[in-house]
Amino acid sequence: MHLPDYEKLKEFQVPAFGYELLREVLIPDILGKDHASMLYWAGKSLARKFPMESLEDVSGFFEQAGWGSLQLLSKKKNELEFELSGEFVLSRLQSAKEAEFQLEAGFLAQQVEFLTKQLTEAFEQPRKKHKKITFRILSDPKDPAIDNM
Repeated sequence: MHLPDYEKLKEFQVPAFGYELLREVLIPDILGKDHASMLYWAGKSLARKFPMESLEDVSGFFEQAGWGSLQLLSKKKNELEFELSGEFVLSRLQSAKEAEFQLEAGFLAQQVEFLTKQLTEAFEQPRKKHKKITFRILSDPKDPAIDNM
């Protein structure tokens, strides 16, 4: 697969309207009623193409991709909780009737799966009142992940 020079792309600013037009209008039209679950799996696929070595790297990727500021809120034995915030997240929550963050959830689930080597799922929990999104990440220590690389 040929990838563009991402260092050069960092110089460009793209209007959020164009991004949202694709994400909230075109993609749901193309994918239909199952677009949210398909975006989750697309996020997992994207993570396989950009594997990270740490949770800090994952947070950095979110920033670079313009998805928002990702912070680890809590860490338990088989559960992580992240918070996604930022101006763009707030804008999406305010403008979209049913804003979803399944692409981000899938990406996060796959990255944690790489890091824990356990089958992992992510659950999006919008907190509109707090203007943030929370992701609950659950890993199953009894179910080792299949190497997807």
